[in-house]
Amino acid sequence: MRAPAAAGIAVLLATLAPASARAQALSPAYESLVGRYVAGDRAGAAAELATWPDELVREVTAALDAMHRMARSCPACPAAAEWRRIARAALMLQSDCARQARRDGTPAQASEAAAARIARMLVDDDPDRRAFAGRWYEAMAGLAQKENRWVEALDWAQAGVTQLPESAGLLLVLASIEETTGAQAMPPPGEPLAGARDRETRSNIDRHRTARQQLESAQQRLRGALALSPGLVEARLRLGHVAWRLGQAPEAQATLEGVLAARPAGPVGFLANLFLGRLHEDAGRLPEAVSSYEAALALEPTAQSARLALSHVHLRLGDAAAARAEAGAAVGAGGRRSRDDPHWLYPWGAAVGVEERLEALRREVSS
Repeated sequence: MRAPAAAGIAVLLATLAPASARAQALSPAYESLVGRYVAGDRAGAAAELATWPDELVREVTAALDAMHRMARSCPACPAAAEWRRIARAALMLQSDCARQARRDGTPAQASEAAAARIARMLVDDDPDRRAFAGRWYEAMAGLAQKENRWVEALDWAQAGVTQLPESAGLLLVLASIEETTGAQAMPPPGEPLAGARDRETRSNIDRHRTARQQLESAQQRLRGALALSPGLVEARLRLGHVAWRLGQAPEAQATLEGVLAARPAGPVGFLANLFLGRLHEDAGRLPEAVSSYEAALALEPTAQSARLALSHVHLRLGDAAAARAEAGAAVGAGGRRSRDDPHWLYPWGAAVGVEERLEALRREVSS
């Protein structure tokens, strides 16, 4: 159990109601922390909450649960108004407290469990708070992914999908995590499994089988996301890429050509051309691969991935001078690149921009 700070804990204990009544009202101390968080003292409120013993965190979570149930049964009662005022801020306060605990190297389980429980309450609420919970689950998965906590990222995304099965965005997040973890353990089409000795080869085959299952799961979730939201272009892009990783070249090509038919700009258009170029290259359609890689570079001229891919195709075509020129351009742009290569960012999925999305959620509870 975390040791509480000496200052303020006596007041905290004094303001808690007797055990028989604790589930019916929040402590003034907790309401004060939420008020400070809403007013802008987010770091201070989260730091103070981090000093609370786990038992008190569980008690205030139970009080929030009781408040939520009362609000559900009596929407016109004062408890309902209080729940609407405090619910989202309490979720973000607990989330920031858990993150601070991880930074400090102290246990974050109690705060994360409290946040997860509050999120489940929000899911069982009106559409606005339900949508807020969905964005929070996406952000929690992205944050875990950013911090290389891949198992937790998968858990957060799966929890979100379980709570909000109608969310195309959460299905996309879950699929992107499965895609990345599966791709890490499975070689691209046409490349052999690593390992020369029998035992190593068997181990690699087992990893390959597990990775394929993850990619197949990602494929099904992406199809589900598109069934819910046909215009979700990132899901269609990833569906094409996953089909390629699974060796389903015709489906991959048709899907990526479908993405490009909408003439997307920016990273999506770049990646669709880059992935389609690899498909052409794999099939020996080298002039078509050149065209696709050049189309990618037209959208992102400093992207190293497309330059190197184009260099490789030129080398296969026997044009060593062109291959050398493209490789030189790829290296030369390193110091002048104004933004990251989209191909570098692609495996990180929901981790990209997660800090901005978390800040948007914080601002929303302060408005």
